[in-house]
Amino acid sequence: MHPELKAQRIVAEQNKHDRSFIDPVNFYESERNSGYKNTGNALYEIIDNAYEANASKIFIAAKNSPGTNKPVSIAVIDNGTGMPKDFLVTACKIGGTHRPSSNTPLKRKGYGRFGHGLPKSSISQTRSFSVYTKNEEDNNWRFITVDIDELISKKTHDLPLEEEVVKLPDYIQECLDKNFSDDKTGTIVAWNKCDRMTWKTDEALANNLGWRVSMSYWRNIKAGLKINVLGNFLKPIDPLFIDESCEHVENCGSNTLKAISYPIWKWPFKVRSEGKEETVEVEVRMSRFPPKFGSKDMNERPIGRNRSIRQKILSEHNGLLFYRQGRFIDCMRHIPVEAKKSRGFQEYDSNYKVEINFPSSLDEAFGIATNKQYVNLPFATLNSDGWVRLMAECSSLYKEVEKAFQDAKIDALQNANAAIKAIDESDKIFDRPGGDPISEQRKQRIAELASKNLEKVIDLEVERRKKALNTDDIDREKVKAEITPQYSSAKRSFEYEEKDEHSPFFRVEPIAGVRKYYLNKNHNFFKKIWMNPLCTDFMRETLKLMISAIGETQLGASDDARRWYFEEISQWSRHLHVTTDTFVQKNELDDEKEEIIDNESFDDPLPN
Repeated sequence: MHPELKAQRIVAEQNKHDRSFIDPVNFYESERNSGYKNTGNALYEIIDNAYEANASKIFIAAKNSPGTNKPVSIAVIDNGTGMPKDFLVTACKIGGTHRPSSNTPLKRKGYGRFGHGLPKSSISQTRSFSVYTKNEEDNNWRFITVDIDELISKKTHDLPLEEEVVKLPDYIQECLDKNFSDDKTGTIVAWNKCDRMTWKTDEALANNLGWRVSMSYWRNIKAGLKINVLGNFLKPIDPLFIDESCEHVENCGSNTLKAISYPIWKWPFKVRSEGKEETVEVEVRMSRFPPKFGSKDMNERPIGRNRSIRQKILSEHNGLLFYRQGRFIDCMRHIPVEAKKSRGFQEYDSNYKVEINFPSSLDEAFGIATNKQYVNLPFATLNSDGWVRLMAECSSLYKEVEKAFQDAKIDALQNANAAIKAIDESDKIFDRPGGDPISEQRKQRIAELASKNLEKVIDLEVERRKKALNTDDIDREKVKAEITPQYSSAKRSFEYEEKDEHSPFFRVEPIAGVRKYYLNKNHNFFKKIWMNPLCTDFMRETLKLMISAIGETQLGASDDARRWYFEEISQWSRHLHVTTDTFVQKNELDDEKEEIIDNESFDDPLPN
């Protein structure tokens, strides 16, 4: 007999009197793998229920295994309205709810819907859980305990009846006495035999759970809900860092950099329910973060120990943030291929955030599953006008972030002046008196050009003041006396300007004793070589030496030679533009760029 048939025959014999639709043993073990990402996401289900029961405070307490710092039991305690008599069995039943609304989306209110949250989140973390409750009609707590091992051994799915509590567990009673002495109602969900905790110690639990709950329920905490995790009251953290009532917005430690906020926009959806149709809007918020926003020391990069809580949130949520009823659900890092517009999230994408906050009436439009921690966007949503705009906004934000990072790199390069020091030092050699006649004539031509340029600067400042003060009575000699000292000392500077990409890569301008070298930020060589991560500060400084040598020679050229240099520099820059492209492409040296995909362009017609 085939081994599969033999195994099936044995199981058939064991279950020949069992007509249950569900196999208890396999069911409980498989339901433990409900897909909760971590202990925090499982606890969100319990926090949701407490908030729905009008709780004003929620405490998460833990009991450690004797002699260790490892929690063996966790309890979520609230001061909500509690549950009526005989409802505990329904609350602990998978699918048990008083809010069925599968076909009536416009009637949905609040977080609850499926009736899976309490039991499935609990058994994902523990093999036994107890639910205690007390409403305004109760003198004592009532409870029910669901023990997976007991149900499996009895091969049953029948839950025990609720009963009154004789004595609460010590760690729960201690928390109640200390924090709920004036409260007469509430609910407690206790995980008694935690065996699948993401974070194994109480310190790790507090550190990792705290900021996640603060970010997930920031609107609720801002509105007055008190949440305490292992003795610490949480403060709200807006992941976009723009709501001024939240933490780390004005500053994060000594870092005073602030997020850049963008206008909120609405994403409309048509919803049909019970014979009528309504337009329901989704709120989309956006913000962008400057370079080093996530640093503890804002003068250094946010890496290693210099990463703040800001950077932790930025890097761990590099994607689209989805909130349901104001509560965090999911960060979408990978766009489905069937989307009309798509993109690949890369490093720069972490420096902006987009939050999509939708009501529960749009669960179908966002593909909300029973554990309420994922979005699975259907085809219609991924191909809607709102989605196309969403991808366009991401593309625009990415480009702004990229430009901000490039500008920051350029500012940093301004301080790298090794080449300038070397060039200035070399002037002592070139400027020795008694040189050959050709060199002397070259120096004289440069001095004349520098003097003319200084006069132009003075004239421009005179005109600026006339317009600013709305008068022609400006003393040019006084302006000259103010400006001339700025250009009297011999010095050089490398600055950056935005010219057409086909304009020369650099130009030099002498003003009195100063040499100003301008590099064209839009030239191919600048974008793809100068700013390439492979191009080190040493390489840039050596390139400055070469640019200075060409520039100085160009400045001292005679009239015919100057015209020749003008033409040759233009030709040289055009060749540099083309060869840069070829060099980068052939050697795959492109810096990481955004990837945005228009899936419409890949829609080939199907064969007949």
